[in-house]
Amino acid sequence: MNTASPRNLSLPVGQTSQGVLMFASTPLPEHARSRRSPKRLNRQAFSLVELVVVIAILAALAGLLLPAVQAAREATRRMNCNNNFKMLGLALHNYHAAYNNFPYSRIVNDTNWRGYGPVVGMLPFMEQQAAWEMISHPHTSDSGNQYVAFGGFPWTADYTPNRIQIPSLRCPSDPAENETIGRLNYGFCYGDAARYISFYWFHPDQNRSDPAYDWLGDEAVDRGMFTWNKRKRFRDCKDGTSQTMLMGEMATFLDDRSIIGTAAVFDDRQFQTDLQQCASTYDPERPQFYKPGQELIGFGNFAGQSNRGRWWTDPIACNTAVNTIFAPNRVSCTYSTGPGSDWYGGVYTVTSRHPGGAHILMTDGSIKFVTDSIDSATKGVDSNTTVTRYAPGPVHPAGSESPFGVWGALGTSSSQETRANEAEL
Repeated sequence: MNTASPRNLSLPVGQTSQGVLMFASTPLPEHARSRRSPKRLNRQAFSLVELVVVIAILAALAGLLLPAVQAAREATRRMNCNNNFKMLGLALHNYHAAYNNFPYSRIVNDTNWRGYGPVVGMLPFMEQQAAWEMISHPHTSDSGNQYVAFGGFPWTADYTPNRIQIPSLRCPSDPAENETIGRLNYGFCYGDAARYISFYWFHPDQNRSDPAYDWLGDEAVDRGMFTWNKRKRFRDCKDGTSQTMLMGEMATFLDDRSIIGTAAVFDDRQFQTDLQQCASTYDPERPQFYKPGQELIGFGNFAGQSNRGRWWTDPIACNTAVNTIFAPNRVSCTYSTGPGSDWYGGVYTVTSRHPGGAHILMTDGSIKFVTDSIDSATKGVDSNTTVTRYAPGPVHPAGSESPFGVWGALGTSSSQETRANEAEL
C-alpha cells in the first residue's frame, strides 16, 4: 500500500487520489505571475506635482493661521495690560484709604527741585517696598555715588531707582527697552488743559499785574484728577467716579518719528492755546509719523530730555501725564528750549500699541478701552482753543463744559458734563 503524502503526488489536473480532488502543484511561469499582480509594485516617493500641491496647501493654512495666532498673542498682551491698570487703580485706592487723598502730581523738596512723580508715593502700595526704601533712605549707586533720602535728579541714569524696571508699569505690547531707563506706560490725567499743567510760572519780580506771567500760574488748568501741587480726593470728583478718568495709557519712545511714541517740540507756548499748530505736525503722506523737519523730543538738540514715559520717577508732564484734548493715538506736543526747560506743559495724548485704541483707568477703579474714533469735539464750541484762563480768543474758565466732546468730558472732574455718559466704552 502506497503511504506517500498527497502533497508528493503528481497527478494531472482533474484526477483524484482516494476520492480527493487535487490541483497541480507546478508553479506558474514568471511572465504569468507578473501579468496577474501588477499592483503589488511598491511606490517609493511623491511626484513633483504632488509635492508642490502639498506645499501650497501648507502655505495656505499657515497664511490663515498666523493672523489668528498674532491676534491671540495681542489679546493676551492686552489682557495683561488691563491687569496692570487694575493693580495701579488698586494702589491708588489704597493710597487714598491710607492718606485720604491721591498722591501729589509732583513732589518737590530742597534736595530735588525737579521733584518726583505720583508713582513714587504709590510704591509701597504696589508691592515695590525695595524701590521705596531706596528712594526714601540714603543709598549708594553702583558707581559708588551716595544719594540722600529723596535726593538726586530723576534724569540722572546713575540714580539707581531710575534704572529699576517695574513690570506693572509696562504694557506688554510696548517693546521699548533700555537698561538705564525705568519706563512708564501709564500716565496721570490732567484733564483737558495744556498750559502750565505741571509747573507754575514765576515772574522775575512777582508782578501779578501781568496776567501772562501770573506767579500763581493758570488756575483754570485744574480740570482733572491730577494737577500741579495739589492732592485731589474722591470728594473732588463731582462728575462721578465712573465718569471721570484717572489715568491713561501712553506708548514710549522707539527711536523713530512715530506720533504715538514721542512729542513735537515748540520753543514758545502759543501751541497750547492754538491747537492747530500742534494738530498739523504729522506727515500727510505718512499720517502715523511726524512730518520731516519737525523737531521732536528724543532727536537732535532734544535728545536725552524728557519723553513719553521716559522715567517713572520723573514728574514732568511729558513723561508722566496725559490729557483729553486730541482723541487717542494722535500727535503730542510739548514746550522746550533745551535741557531743563520742559516742565511748562503741552498736549499729551493717550496712545498705545494696541490696535484701534487705548486703555484708560476711571476714578472708580474700572478699566475701559477707548477707541481712536471717540468724539473729541463738540459743535458750537471752539475746539481750536484749549481750556485756559489767559488765552487769545474764547476762554473756557474752570468749571466750564469741555470743548473737546465726550473725550474732554471724561477728563474733567467737576464740570458736570452729561456728555460723559455718551461714551461708548
